[in-house]
Amino acid sequence: MSDEEWISVRDRWLSPLLVAAEEIVELHMQDMLSFGEPISRYYRKYQQQQRIGVHGLLTEAVQQLFAEEGEYTVYLQALPRKSYKWGERWAKEEIPKEVLLEAMHNLRHHAYEGIRRACTEALAREELLSRLHDVLSVRYHHTMRGYLASKDQKISHLHQQKMGVIGQMAAGMAHEIRNPLTAIRGFLQLMRKSLELEAPSPADRERFAKYIQICQHEVQTLDKLVTSFLILARKNEAANSRNEIVELHPLLERVHELTMHSLIEKDVHLSFHYSPEQVRVWAIPSHVEQICLNLMQNAIDAVDTNGIVRIHTRFFASESTVSVTIEDNGCGISEQRKKHLFEPFYTTKEKGTGIGLSVCKKLVEEMGGQIEIYSTEGQGTRVELRLSAVVPAEPACLAR
Repeated sequence: MSDEEWISVRDRWLSPLLVAAEEIVELHMQDMLSFGEPISRYYRKYQQQQRIGVHGLLTEAVQQLFAEEGEYTVYLQALPRKSYKWGERWAKEEIPKEVLLEAMHNLRHHAYEGIRRACTEALAREELLSRLHDVLSVRYHHTMRGYLASKDQKISHLHQQKMGVIGQMAAGMAHEIRNPLTAIRGFLQLMRKSLELEAPSPADRERFAKYIQICQHEVQTLDKLVTSFLILARKNEAANSRNEIVELHPLLERVHELTMHSLIEKDVHLSFHYSPEQVRVWAIPSHVEQICLNLMQNAIDAVDTNGIVRIHTRFFASESTVSVTIEDNGCGISEQRKKHLFEPFYTTKEKGTGIGLSVCKKLVEEMGGQIEIYSTEGQGTRVELRLSAVVPAEPACLAR
């Protein structure tokens, strides 16, 4: 068509098609809200924004269908870049791909049908539908290119982060394994050289027994290290999958017994402040014991001789949770270090492995709990563990 013919078509059909656009938007919204998850959920959540956005997009497209040839060509040339940017934006806004694909397909269907019904003039309808096909095809193609490119970039970034973490963990693991192995290798070499020279004397036997004891201790250290590493490496288990009812106070008494030697050695004063209720939690007993033992040992390590460590338990009826708080009056932790405490192989101790707290966090998450650390440098540290409480059932009323 010539520009004069397009002007004539626009005068006759622009207003009717803008009215038809309102109906197209409504039909599109009805369809999207009636689909299954995640499409309907997304459209319910952002219904008003989607309605406004789709209406603006469709109104712009309808107006461009009636543009003169030169103006239409310029619009079509600029559309790929504009659509690509929209795709990138929607990817960053985490719009699910199912929603994006179905939305574009559905809107395209209703736009074709709506314009076909609204425009009764055959020649004008044919030209308008041809332009509509070009506009929507370009928009669809380049929107998806932008969306997928942004997703690929994010996946690549996450992969690089993952490989960085794996490298860091591997380096830390290698360092921690090398130390015990060096000690074991050294003592074995000493014993071998002694045996090569002459038969072992009683003094040699006694010395060898000490060497063997040290080697056994180092092997146990390696075993604990590998066990902790495997805990970090395994996939998250569903919360409560292995949880059972755990009596918390008797378990804490066992932890007290296991740390008794360290408490006496540093002359640390330990006090308990238990909840009046006999608190019970949904948890994995071995997990809770390992977590509390680790936190207790950290508190003991942090305080000086004659330091103070306190353990509190508290029941929160409104949240159906129980907290176990372990606090000390030790050296505390700086804000900068606090950010990294749960990272594998990050440690503030001279002889620490840096695995303890990361394992604690992993075990807590497997039970569906939470762990938080509050600390002020020079004043001490408080660690709070939250677990789901076993809430006693209310007694049923007796029938009269």
